[in-house]
Amino acid sequence: MGKKKRNYRWYHLLTGFGLLALSVAGIWLIGTLSQVGQDILLRNMVITAVGMAIVSLLVRQEATEHLMQYDNEENVLRFFLCLCVCLAVALACIFLPVGAWPFLVIYITLGLYSSTFLGVAAGSVLLMITVLGSGAGSNIFVMYLISGIIGVSLFRRLDAEFRVGIPLAVSLMVLLVSETANVVLFANERLDMELFVVPAANVIISAILLLGILKLFSQSVIYRYRVIYMELTAPECELLTRLKEEAREDYYQSMHTSYFCERIGEKLGLDVQAVKAAGFYHKIGVLYKDQESGKELFDMFQSQHFPPVLQEILKEFLSSDRAAVRRKETAVLIMADAVTASIIHLLAADKGRALDYDKIIDSIFKIKLDSGVLNQCLISMGEITQMKKIFKEEKLYYDFLR
Repeated sequence: MGKKKRNYRWYHLLTGFGLLALSVAGIWLIGTLSQVGQDILLRNMVITAVGMAIVSLLVRQEATEHLMQYDNEENVLRFFLCLCVCLAVALACIFLPVGAWPFLVIYITLGLYSSTFLGVAAGSVLLMITVLGSGAGSNIFVMYLISGIIGVSLFRRLDAEFRVGIPLAVSLMVLLVSETANVVLFANERLDMELFVVPAANVIISAILLLGILKLFSQSVIYRYRVIYMELTAPECELLTRLKEEAREDYYQSMHTSYFCERIGEKLGLDVQAVKAAGFYHKIGVLYKDQESGKELFDMFQSQHFPPVLQEILKEFLSSDRAAVRRKETAVLIMADAVTASIIHLLAADKGRALDYDKIIDSIFKIKLDSGVLNQCLISMGEITQMKKIFKEEKLYYDFLR
């Protein structure tokens, strides 16, 4: 485990240095060809190096702290590839009119393949490089910064339904308004329709590029594991069939746990497919209880092609180390399992008994929080409170547990 972690550090370090060197070399070459002053060239190179170093640091932090969206944590190389392409575009923009820079596309692309914060940070560093290299004013930087932040925020979390119409339309509208306010109105010419040609072309080209990128993103990320999740959660799945035959009570508890995982995951904006599947399989270890260790179980996860996020959730849930629980999805699974198991146990003891579900849920949450199992988890107290509220709203569902 330690060796894997060391390789992980060197992987980020080498990739970060490579991109840093590439960006500095690009700024030096463009500055030399443009014959800018040595002081300006040196300033641009130093600021570019610092900016790219910060991005590399943020990539490592976001990945190790499990803050990346979708499956980006398991595919960091994919983000670096996007960053490399966007860097090339940013350097090319130095030779384009300021109204034609496709930075809305750059911001959204980087945000989709990393996280909201990292997408904004990396996009802003690339924008800074272009502004410094072209000598554009601060108003241009602010214009693309604002449109980029709005674009990344609107595309922050795309679910399986992949609703992109409104975010796309609003992002392009903000870009057009921003360019009108910062480029067209400040042009030292008579205001006429010709001044809108470049901003309008930028909006059209950005729309076409975004549609292509979103299509690629949906195929490579959103729906990448869709078929696998459908197969894993189908009632006729071999593993679930075995669980039903060999441990019927655990099977039905898993079904109920999965229901709560899916419901809470949707409300909290988590990876719904992963947390729902985790609810189905968190009891699958009973089929391997005769084994001396959990290695066979974890090998099974890989042999059955469990998606990486699902594997991580189950490993955190099954770990005896309290500090191992980091993902919010794991916290949801822990609480859903505890609430479901407790209520099933109490109802089995006396089926005619009227239970105070609010009191039971409050007690379960207090016990879990006092145990420290969520101390290292990234879930917030606000999200825990929202989770508790959802459990209390499901009083009618608890009748199915009798």
